[in-house]
Amino acid sequence: MKNHFINRKHLLVLLLIFLATTFESDNPPGWFQQTLPVNDVINDIFFLDSLTGWVVTDGRTNTNDTGYIMKTTTGGNNWTVQYNQPMRLSIVQFFDLNTGYVGGGSGTGTGRVFKTTNGGNSWNQVTGSTGIGDLDDMFFINVDTGWVCDKETFGGLIKTTNGCATWQLQLNDTFSPSKLFYINKDTGWVGTSDANPRLFRTTNGGLNWNQIFLFNGSLILSMYFSNGLNGWVGGAGSGNIKYTTDGGFSWNLSSGEIGGYDIKFVNDSIGYSGTFSSFKILKSINGGKNWGYQNTPILSGSLVATLRNDTSNAWAGQIMHTTDGGGPITYIGISPIGSVVPSFALKQNYPNPFNPSTNITFEVTKNSKISLKIFNMLGEEIEEIIDYEKHNTGTYTVNYNADELASGVYFYQMTAWTEDKKEIFIDTKKMILLK
Repeated sequence: MKNHFINRKHLLVLLLIFLATTFESDNPPGWFQQTLPVNDVINDIFFLDSLTGWVVTDGRTNTNDTGYIMKTTTGGNNWTVQYNQPMRLSIVQFFDLNTGYVGGGSGTGTGRVFKTTNGGNSWNQVTGSTGIGDLDDMFFINVDTGWVCDKETFGGLIKTTNGCATWQLQLNDTFSPSKLFYINKDTGWVGTSDANPRLFRTTNGGLNWNQIFLFNGSLILSMYFSNGLNGWVGGAGSGNIKYTTDGGFSWNLSSGEIGGYDIKFVNDSIGYSGTFSSFKILKSINGGKNWGYQNTPILSGSLVATLRNDTSNAWAGQIMHTTDGGGPITYIGISPIGSVVPSFALKQNYPNPFNPSTNITFEVTKNSKISLKIFNMLGEEIEEIIDYEKHNTGTYTVNYNADELASGVYFYQMTAWTEDKKEIFIDTKKMILLK
């Protein structure tokens, strides 16, 4: 009788998991298109949670060069126009359901900052924002303290500590500051738009700035830090994405698809990047070291927006949304060996769901170094089953025991390298532990 009850209980839990993953919402899997009430180019996307967000537009498709602020409370399924101005609106940032800022400008001397305290129902140009050359980037750490940068003649890096009532110059325009990111009121980074971009860092709120790195060529198109150590830039150097694990003092070139127009990370592991390619959004699940792509329904996917520690929801211009993390990731080998790219394979685990052990099978078609890792839903590494070990050509099966893990969804990832440490294959699959 007891065993019969346990079996029925397991079947009920399995049914609930199936229903939750299969009928979670009416939204289609992967990336799907949404529509705006105004046909214009989106310059920035910001979401507070899975339902409430804003976009700002460029005005290039309008004869009166009008930029728009639009808001959604349905995750992007419906939008309303809140405000418009005869200028390019570039950046939007909110702190709660009431207070937010928008920055914009249409040329030298026209930079403006607008503020709302009622969720965007009304917007006011803040005192002291006139005179900004042409706002390139903006970052507020709280409702009172923020920075804007402007690389044009009248600009530089300026800071406010009183909600934009007054501003103080911190770096003049000779430094050409163009991209900002702060993790708290003291620690932040500024990238420049020089021919060879420089990266500056402050640990005292911008009173002092130290140059910590010099990139070789190209603009810094995007910058994001998840904490004081892990960060990413797009466009610097080779035009691809670079990552740092020491606060920006050294940088490594990511492998995989080319992107970096915009970069946002959900946590230290999972991130998205806007791409220069058609019908693609880039995604990484290992801290930006490798990037694959996800298919999208529309041509332009240069912008991305994420929520902290939410691995399901993300948005991309112009405009798309996903509620399941974007679907499968396709990885392309970085460097062929000879004239043939090896056709490695990572198989679906069996059984799946499992309790507590399952078999993971993979194929190696050229002698390689192999790693096999387990991750949780947050992209955090749980265990390394195979640690960069040499494997000859063949098919391998590993029995994985998850006796110490809780029930839930997990991911396993296989990576293959050549003897000279060139990555040639990476793939990730999902498995369900049901206890």
